[in-house]
Amino acid sequence: MRLAGASACVPKKIVKAEFAYEKFKPFDVDRIVGNTGALQKREAAPGTTASDLCIAAARPLVEELRWERDSIDAVVLVTMLGDHYLPASSHRAHQLLELNPRCLVFDINLGCSGWTHGMIVLQGLIASGVVKRALLLCGEMVTGFMKPYSADLEHRSDLANALLIGDAGTATALTNEGPSQIRAAEFGADGSGFEHIIVQGGGSRNPWTPALFERRPEADEETRRPIDLTLHGPQILTFAMKKVPPLLEKLLTQAGWTRDDIDAYVFHQANKFMINFLRQRMKLPEDRILLSIEEFGNTSSASIPLTIVTRGGEHLKKPTKWAMLGFGVGLSWSGLLMETDDIVTVPLVEI
Repeated sequence: MRLAGASACVPKKIVKAEFAYEKFKPFDVDRIVGNTGALQKREAAPGTTASDLCIAAARPLVEELRWERDSIDAVVLVTMLGDHYLPASSHRAHQLLELNPRCLVFDINLGCSGWTHGMIVLQGLIASGVVKRALLLCGEMVTGFMKPYSADLEHRSDLANALLIGDAGTATALTNEGPSQIRAAEFGADGSGFEHIIVQGGGSRNPWTPALFERRPEADEETRRPIDLTLHGPQILTFAMKKVPPLLEKLLTQAGWTRDDIDAYVFHQANKFMINFLRQRMKLPEDRILLSIEEFGNTSSASIPLTIVTRGGEHLKKPTKWAMLGFGVGLSWSGLLMETDDIVTVPLVEI
């Protein structure tokens, strides 16, 4: 499998972290910004969905690649919040991108590790010969659903998510043309920690009722609605420290590479504190870590391709060895080592 191209779309609206000074104590705001590293993020307008952002990213990329629409035979969309309960949001992408009826189309419900998981799924399909050209769409638009809009922020318990989590959509173009660029792939899961990153309400286990919009006290003595995103920070940090370093070791062993062989490390942009902690734990050179969290926040499954597109620089146009590491909701983790030559990109799309 070859990574032919990548693109990203973000909302035009920029929300800087200092907006929260008007509503909360500067100490609380500064502490969160200092830990997360998110100086600003993007917020989509009400009515926007993850598929809107992904489709807007995909259109110019397909044009730039000069791919005939009939030549794309798979579309996989990764998101935690689909447009509808059914059908899958990928079918809307298939319609609006005007793709071939002979096309494998499905969604993956996943967040933080969604891009690396999706790449591994499509690697298998392409290697089998079932798929020749594919689009991997990854995006989230959770503002107004799992967290409030910045203008509506009132409760301290919502502050961290409101400052950290941004909206974005991405498209990654994959093909069987040429030698495979995948040098190693690894994945794993620990379902015993599924409650550490969770939205309790809204699914079949806790169906939609007016009670989902009522704030309730939780174990940390903060009040939240069952439809709000809950993150257990200490447990997530412990998970990442336990799973991500061995993940990289396994990948390096598979590829026969050393840490110094890798030109660019792209972590899921969980928060800057966690990425720095992992970098120090794994003794990685700071100048090879690509970060986009300061500008876009944590964009879930979109964060790795968004970082590649906006921070890849010269690596996009020359032979480059990449380490891409996703980890988080599930709990889940996956990683890839890739050796690329020329990744086609387009300017960041804003809608």
